[in-house]
Amino acid sequence: ADGGALVALDVNTGEILALASNPPFDPGIYVGRVEEKDLKALAAKSANHPTLNRAVAGLYPPGSTFKPFVALAALEEGLLGRDEYIQCTGEEVIDGQTFSNWDPYKNEPMTVSTALANSCDTFFYDVGLSFYERKDSPLQRWSRAMGFGAGTGIDLGPEAEGLVPTPAWRRRTFKTEIDKIWTSGDSVQLAIGQGDLLVSPLQMTRAYAMIANGGKLVEPHLVKSVEEPRNEGEPPVVLRPYTPKPARELGLDPNGVQVVQQALYDATHATYGTSQAVFGSFPVPIAGKTGTAEEFVTLPGFEGLRDQSWWCGYGPYEAPEIAVCALIENGGHGGEAAAPVALKVFEKYFNVEPGSYSAVVQESD
Repeated sequence: ADGGALVALDVNTGEILALASNPPFDPGIYVGRVEEKDLKALAAKSANHPTLNRAVAGLYPPGSTFKPFVALAALEEGLLGRDEYIQCTGEEVIDGQTFSNWDPYKNEPMTVSTALANSCDTFFYDVGLSFYERKDSPLQRWSRAMGFGAGTGIDLGPEAEGLVPTPAWRRRTFKTEIDKIWTSGDSVQLAIGQGDLLVSPLQMTRAYAMIANGGKLVEPHLVKSVEEPRNEGEPPVVLRPYTPKPARELGLDPNGVQVVQQALYDATHATYGTSQAVFGSFPVPIAGKTGTAEEFVTLPGFEGLRDQSWWCGYGPYEAPEIAVCALIENGGHGGEAAAPVALKVFEKYFNVEPGSYSAVVQESD
């Protein structure tokens, strides 16, 4: 792991509580005489591009952290019932191609809630096929409504918009006729947050805040007010307060949102939850989801697929205040790297002393 990002957000107002990107750089380089060699070092690939604000402008496949939004879209479109069972298996053959589950030993029927907590890939392959049979791209439409593929409106730039791939996008982007075709495999990959889908950590945090607050999309912001310059120790004089835009109601079915909320709680507390080992004993109830997204990377001495480690969630579960997303580049499984990082944020926010409760790390999707 040689890079990463973290965002913490007030789920009701959109106020950014923390924004971190790694590797960092010394802003003092820009003070006084600026040396060309120092500027080149800031943009160097060998240093993993330290001036890239990964939290706002970094784009990554989200992996399984995207599954809650797939579930919400499927519930809204009537393609999935809250109590409908779909078999979770170790692999599934679709149009002659074998797609694997992260856990090759699973073989049991699951509802959407259990499948989310287990992070069952094959369950969501079937959901993706249901979307594939629709010609109006409802998964992409709902994804954009939930804030993906567009800027969040944050008062800090530049911000990356990301990509929600569609059949029309494939036709515009690719040159050969066979590559222009949107296949069942594209829908299956999109349903587990892979393929061509790209999101920023800020977009993911905002989307999880939307789940936490019951279906409203907030506008992230850093500015609280514009103040008159004052000497140290003098009281501030506010020239203009900043009033955040009202959260946008998405019109989601409250019952569907509750199903996903419960699933995210189970993911951190049920014995089969993918981050239960990290959050199960935390004294404040946290809900959230791990993600492990494969991405082709070029590193010193290595070129190929590496796992991008994600964890996104919120707390307290019953009365959410803060949403957190942690991303660790090339960090491995979501439960190994990103979940423990997010845990540190909750410890700080809720004033919980590290080591005052038991927490272990496990390998999970």
